[in-house]
Amino acid sequence: MSTRILFIGHGLFCESLTRLLSEPEGVEIIGAVRSCVEAREILETQQLDVLIIDHAQVALRGNDLEELLDHGPDSLKVIYLTLSENKMVVHNRQKISDVTHTDLIQALQISDLEELAP
Repeated sequence: MSTRILFIGHGLFCESLTRLLSEPEGVEIIGAVRSCVEAREILETQQLDVLIIDHAQVALRGNDLEELLDHGPDSLKVIYLTLSENKMVVHNRQKISDVTHTDLIQALQISDLEELAP
């Protein structure tokens, strides 16, 4: 069973993550959108496991994001990445500094994100 991922961001953020995550088995990239409105449209028609959000974009931190999360499935994992500070935040859980490729893969595949080590 694949982990189905949607990126919310644009440019190098999405392009780089698509390349980085297209190789591991068990990961399926659904696509990339620029806004929470577009992401909600995809959530209405497709089953997603993970949203990876460009946290550096202020527009993705407001009410639209909260509404998206309120209407998404309870099982949806949300990961905020900021490449400028090399940090990853797993929604409502832990903040991890000096993020590596391995940290991201672990966050995508483990069943209980609270087990993610800092």
